[in-house]
Amino acid sequence: MKITASKLFLLAIFFTAAALRFWQLGEVPPSPDWDEAALGYNASSILKTGKDEYGTPFPLVLRSFDDYKPPLYMYLAVPSVALFGLDTWSVRLPAAVCGTLAVIGVYFLITELLVVTKLNQKKLKVLPYLVAFLLAISPWHIQFSRIAFEANIGVFLNIWALYFFFRGLSSGIFLSLSALAFGLSLYAYHSQRVFIPLLGLFLIALFRNQLFRYPRRVAVAAGIGVLIALPVFLLYLSPASWTRLKGTSALSDTTALLARSVQKLQADQEAGNTIGTLLDNRRIVFAQKIFEGYISHFSLRWLFLTGDNDRHHAPDTGILYLWELPMLLLGMITVGKRSGIASKLLFAWLFLAPVAASPTSETPHAIRSLVLLPVPQIFVAFGLMRMWEWLRAKKRALFYIPVFFYAAFIVWNTASY
Repeated sequence: MKITASKLFLLAIFFTAAALRFWQLGEVPPSPDWDEAALGYNASSILKTGKDEYGTPFPLVLRSFDDYKPPLYMYLAVPSVALFGLDTWSVRLPAAVCGTLAVIGVYFLITELLVVTKLNQKKLKVLPYLVAFLLAISPWHIQFSRIAFEANIGVFLNIWALYFFFRGLSSGIFLSLSALAFGLSLYAYHSQRVFIPLLGLFLIALFRNQLFRYPRRVAVAAGIGVLIALPVFLLYLSPASWTRLKGTSALSDTTALLARSVQKLQADQEAGNTIGTLLDNRRIVFAQKIFEGYISHFSLRWLFLTGDNDRHHAPDTGILYLWELPMLLLGMITVGKRSGIASKLLFAWLFLAPVAASPTSETPHAIRSLVLLPVPQIFVAFGLMRMWEWLRAKKRALFYIPVFFYAAFIVWNTASY
């Protein structure tokens, strides 16, 4: 088999992704987090007894610290714990494997996206490689590919599910594989249970003409998806779901919110402030709290400078590289001008991703909004390609001076991370 330059480039991206995710996996970050300890302990318990730490046989939800984790990561950790023993490295291994495979999945996803959306594949042939490389070196993705947090498994499944979906528009079995991957992702992390139904409805609306051509194929895929997802929706009726919701909801302390609302209403009424009376009622207060949580995920300070919880990013960094900011904005403008299927899909993904995290506490939250990946990398790739086209059109040495300094900043910012 002839190895082409493109295959070598893809191979280099794969090994870069693997090296950044597997090197000193058991030591960096230092010490297992309590969630990692819980997942590893339950994986060991399932391996030895077929039951979790509370004696529940093969559970669909882990009680753990009364935070009721989805079980998929725990089951994925069982083989690595069986092979390598119960330690930090073996518990983190599924995250590193899925993180690496997600990078390769992004290459195939973008390649298929160019076909489905009928974009200029010759002009954009470098795009799949560029997006895959950007995800391979992404601080946000690397961070959660090196720790046993469930959300990373969801990102991996989302990427491959979308790839299978696009392939399924023209080839039979792939639509069923997409339904299988989307269904399994509901067992990966809580955010998936909000994001995936919303994304699924959008995909059906966006590609309804192609899907309606193959009703039998769609019916089989829908049946698979419903069968896998049904236990998850039944779990919503259980006390465990409400305990988790109360523990993470920003609206759980309704007493304090209502007390502040009542105080403001009384002050408005005494002052004769009609507008204040309308705005300070509890419904507006709750809506405002959710909106603030949603919009906080677009904070440039959070994304590029500070991050949130110290467990979610490297010291003195955001969750994206600072050098990506101008290319992200340029890429969004470039994609926005196209107004085609790809543009609609990317912006829908962008705006749907923070929905699940919006009503929760501690917003913005890097784990609960991890479903956004790899959209930032796609926009950055479009921005880089647009800048390159602009430079080639100018053909003036003067324009290359600021580019040289920008390139130097890219190298320094990436290397320092």
